[in-house]
Amino acid sequence: MHEKLYEVELKKIDKKAPFSVKINKLPFKIEFKTSERRIIPQVIEQAVIVSAMKPSKKMVEEGAVLAPMAGKIVSVKVKQGDSVKLGDVLCILEAMKMENEITAPKTGTVQSVNISEGIGVSEGDILLTIK
Repeated sequence: MHEKLYEVELKKIDKKAPFSVKINKLPFKIEFKTSERRIIPQVIEQAVIVSAMKPSKKMVEEGAVLAPMAGKIVSVKVKQGDSVKLGDVLCILEAMKMENEITAPKTGTVQSVNISEGIGVSEGDILLTIK
């Protein structure tokens, strides 16, 4: 049996309001329909199962910029907190010996950067998030 490790980030749990959990940096919004707090492990287990699947645009938080293909990050042009405009170059992704500019899909502020120069990414990986 193959075991896989998952990075789970769980900040504050509020049983009366939605809260977030990140599984391998993939964000999920969770809202309890019951006051039972003991179901938290089952909720996280379901989120892990979903995160093991290839993310679809519906599963990814709005503003997430996804890798359009597998490759290597050659350069990162922004950092957390930077303001970007629609079309600004965010990073350069090398794939099949070609450099591809990954551009901002909207105007906003960079909330998170999940990449660094030299790392490999797979298609669908969240590179960064813009709000």
